[in-house]
Order: sequence, then structure tokens, then C-alpha cells
Amino acid sequence: MGCQKKIAEKIIEKEANYILQVKDNQKGLKEQIIEAFEDKVERKNDTNIDCGHGRIEIRKCEVISNLEFMEVKKDWKNLNSIVRIESIRELKGKGITSKEYRYYITSLDGEAEKINKSIRNHWAIENNLHWNLDVIFKEDGQLKRKGNSAENFNIIIKAALSLIDNEKSLKKTKPLKMLRAALDDKYREKILKV
Repeated sequence: MGCQKKIAEKIIEKEANYILQVKDNQKGLKEQIIEAFEDKVERKNDTNIDCGHGRIEIRKCEVISNLEFMEVKKDWKNLNSIVRIESIRELKGKGITSKEYRYYITSLDGEAEKINKSIRNHWAIENNLHWNLDVIFKEDGQLKRKGNSAENFNIIIKAALSLIDNEKSLKKTKPLKMLRAALDDKYREKILKV
């Protein structure tokens, strides 16, 4: 959904750079990118190794900045590089290994280390938010399908999570802060800053 020409244009208009993941909804673009990485086109590399949560993850970032061969380059505002992330995960002690490729387009100029770090940081934020929404608010198990209810509740939940996160006087977990706010009017007012 996020890899759209209008989104890229808006980002450039705001004098920022974009890194957009290319998925199957951009089939022609994705095929050209995959083909480029199968050829022996010059590229820059960066490799990052992460250990934690019972697994070892190796992320290899490859960046191609010479895009003369790409037919769709002209369609994307300030497209300067294409990116392939090879992610190899091994579960410690289990010997189970998986490999995945993800593809991106970016307005950045071939800085493999910076791009690799930016993509990783984005996923860390994304994963933390989704974990909070699912574990604390049990969002995945909720049945909200009528009208805009799912979207409305999502907005309310994110606002509540932000308010709970910003309240620093009580050194407790988010679920305990929520419970306290439900039971204590003064603490709830403090969170809401009423």
C-alpha cells in the first residue's frame, strides 16, 4: 500500500527522502528490481548481524544506484537507488534457518549502511507498536467490522498507548498503568492531563 508514486512525490515535496518497500502490488517494478539483482550490476553492500530473542539474524543490504536500465525510473520522483535486503534467520539451538528477500526503492544515493540501518530502525518501531497493540490491547482478537469501527478503535488505542507511555511518574508496566488509571480517578486525570 505504501509504495505509491503519489506518496513518493509528497515525501520529496516535503524535502525528505523515502525508502519504500516494493511488494506484489507493484509487479512490474518488483520484476525489474529482481532482474537487476540477478545480473552482475555494480552494487554497494552492508551486512548486519543481530542476536537476540533466541535467534541470530544476518541482514545483507545490497544497493544499486545505476538505474539507467530501469524502464520505470522516470515514473518515480527522485528515484536514485534500488535495494535488496537478504534476511537469514537461525533459531538458536534448533538448527532451523530461513531466508527471505525484500525489495525497496529509495531517493537516497546508494549508502548501503545508512539504508540498512534505516530499514532496521523502521521495523523495530513497527514491531514494538504492533506488539503493544496486540499484547496490551489484544487488538488482533477483537471483532470490529461494522463501518469504520476498526479504524476508529485503532486510533483511540494508539492515542491511549501514547498517553500511557508519556506518563512517567509511575514506574510500572503499561498494563499496570492502565489498571491503575481504570481504578484511580486522580491517576487517570494525570494521564489525561485534565
